[in-house]
Amino acid sequence: MKRIAVKFALMVIVVLLMGASCDKYEKGEGITGVWRCRENYQGTQFRSYNVSIDRYFQLDSSSYVIYNLYNLGLDVGTYVQIKDTVFSVLSTNSDIYNISGRGVWHKATQTMEWEYSVSGQVNDPFVSAVFDRP
Repeated sequence: MKRIAVKFALMVIVVLLMGASCDKYEKGEGITGVWRCRENYQGTQFRSYNVSIDRYFQLDSSSYVIYNLYNLGLDVGTYVQIKDTVFSVLSTNSDIYNISGRGVWHKATQTMEWEYSVSGQVNDPFVSAVFDRP
């Protein structure tokens, strides 16, 4: 009987830990994950689309990769690095697009504000965007 109680207690602990980790992911805390990008580009044009942010450990622990920035598709990754709450755009993995700029992460509101320029196959010298959770 004691063994059954111990197994049951362990199962309860495992279920509670799994639930706690899912709650944190569902809240969308942190930098990684899917974000909605609301972007002003080419002067007065506006669009909304999703981007995905993942860790990029090949550089260091403060580096991330943003997929689909400027709505270029999931195969174009933009590499950024964060110091405190300020992102710096480092480069892209594309031969035909170059993105440079910076962003600020607002932890309390879970938003990011970006200013960047895109050159190469397109030329857009000033783009502003806000990322928030969809």
